[in-house]
Amino acid sequence: MQMSKTGVPMRLAVMLAALFLAACPGSAFTEKPSIEWPYPDEMEFPPLEFTSIEPVRHVLSNGLTVYLLEDRDLPLLQGTVYIKAGSIYDPPEQKGLAGLTARLTRAGGAGARTAAEVDERLDYLAALVTVNGYVLYATAEFSCLSEYAAETLDLVADILAAPVFAEDLLATERNRMLETIRRQYDDPVQVAVREFNRRVYEGHPVSLYPTIASVNAITRADVLAFHAAYYFPENATMAVSGDFNTEEMIALLEKTIGRWEGKGVEPPELPPFDRQPEPKVYYVERPLTQSVIFLGHPTLTFDNPDYPVIGVLSEIFEGNLYNEIRTRRGLAYAVGSGLSDGYRIPGILYAYAITRADATGQVIELILAEMEKIREVQITTGHANRVRDGAVNRAVFRHTSASAIAGRNAVDDLLDIDPGFFEKQLEKIQVLTPGNLLFYAFDYLRPEEVVIVVVGYAPMFDKKLEEFGEVILVELEQ
Repeated sequence: MQMSKTGVPMRLAVMLAALFLAACPGSAFTEKPSIEWPYPDEMEFPPLEFTSIEPVRHVLSNGLTVYLLEDRDLPLLQGTVYIKAGSIYDPPEQKGLAGLTARLTRAGGAGARTAAEVDERLDYLAALVTVNGYVLYATAEFSCLSEYAAETLDLVADILAAPVFAEDLLATERNRMLETIRRQYDDPVQVAVREFNRRVYEGHPVSLYPTIASVNAITRADVLAFHAAYYFPENATMAVSGDFNTEEMIALLEKTIGRWEGKGVEPPELPPFDRQPEPKVYYVERPLTQSVIFLGHPTLTFDNPDYPVIGVLSEIFEGNLYNEIRTRRGLAYAVGSGLSDGYRIPGILYAYAITRADATGQVIELILAEMEKIREVQITTGHANRVRDGAVNRAVFRHTSASAIAGRNAVDDLLDIDPGFFEKQLEKIQVLTPGNLLFYAFDYLRPEEVVIVVVGYAPMFDKKLEEFGEVILVELEQ
């Protein structure tokens, strides 16, 4: 007899099922439930009460602002030092200097220890220390068992205050950066993103990227000078969370990180972004059977009261693009939109698509049409509520852990974001209606001003790019 996976004879299982069905009256499957439940979208619930846990703020004697939050669940300590030393501060002729300095701060030895000795000691402590460079800031992150907090923080202090920048390791890190630059030209999406940012922010330091020539020109003296100019306590903030007593941790930080000498000077200022990019089409030729498309324009900085509304409009835009271009027409491997961070400089409202080459022009037309549609056609109340509520509900992910909470406060402080600013943004989002969303869309979405970047092969396109504006052929700089 055939056996089922559970070991019951298959014939017996079928017989039992037949008997069960025969014993059940048909009405058991056809009668309506006694309770009429509303649709989920129509259900109403009382607002959830959420109380955020706030870290302790303390300024060390050297001027470093620290945010501390105890978390005794595990015997661990973790933290991050945020330094205004990102690539946005690179000298125009030395793009890559900030990133190379960050790499070498960790990899080039510290204090009286060589790089190998630093690595060996961290391995012995089962601790991790990394230094990375980003656009607006650099970070020095660390984690360890709480019993090794003192020695780990001592190493972090040496890495920040007394990096060695060994010449041989500078050559190693430079070669790694050069290889990254060479490889990024192999990825058409990376090429499109880089060229899009370059054209939208043209004329501002954030538009510049490292090249092989600029990285090769960086010397150890340049790294030392950049570190001296930007790596100091008054130009940084710190987040610490984990298994500790706050008062004891403050004393330990004074003893260790407090050795990082302050300068008593104001942090450097960024140049303002005060121009509109020209609405042109930038074409990067690649012999591909598909095209990568990016288009968009600058909007607002984060401190503008209307900035969070642009994020909501971007979500509506993305949903419409997906439904029309991918689901309904099947024209895109990937499609969407977004709003880049508007810290210090205006964020970019952008759309992107990856499509087959012979649909390139059609997809550009559809993206522009959907942007125009948001400006002209009011969305339904249900659609507005879903997008608005989604944006509000995601706010809880700013509070996922003690580390996330302390880090968020440290970053906000570093970027001069006022306490409570994010909560004010949520209040702005909560009162949005279809009517005022249409008003904001008409004000802030400008399809006639978009910068368009296309990476692909024009002989295979269904339309000439000239139909969308003046075309600039881009020769990639390596």
